[in-house]
Amino acid sequence: MTKVGNIPLRKDIWERVFGLFISTLADMKDRGKIRSFVEDFFSPTEKVMFAKRLALMVMLANKQDYQSISRILKVSPPTIAKMSLKIKYDGKGLHPIINGIFKKQAVQVLWQEILDLFDLPIKGSLKSPDRFRRKIKREKEIRKIKMEF
Repeated sequence: MTKVGNIPLRKDIWERVFGLFISTLADMKDRGKIRSFVEDFFSPTEKVMFAKRLALMVMLANKQDYQSISRILKVSPPTIAKMSLKIKYDGKGLHPIINGIFKKQAVQVLWQEILDLFDLPIKGSLKSPDRFRRKIKREKEIRKIKMEF
């Protein structure tokens, strides 16, 4: 994990520094700009750590078991337990983000299902191979979306 110096900042300085960091993140709207910022700002270790932490929390919220999370993300059970406690007892800022991820996933699945509804057969095409291939492709896409997290 990244090391922090032993001498803490004064509270007023910390508030200004942290406020600058938060406002900088909040002002970024463009996905490319955010990606470039993250690539330049965080070390490779920090990027991996933060991405794994978010994935771990989403997987916990999705009721994945510790063994699966550990195997997939290569994290230890104590790390998973620590994040689980954070979600359960101290996750005011995490819950809206995790719920947003689930909503986005649900919308993607919904659109695939709507496409399926509107792929109606026309006269003589009830058993069309093209229609069947499109249906199989949409079902695979739905499974893929659901398996992401």
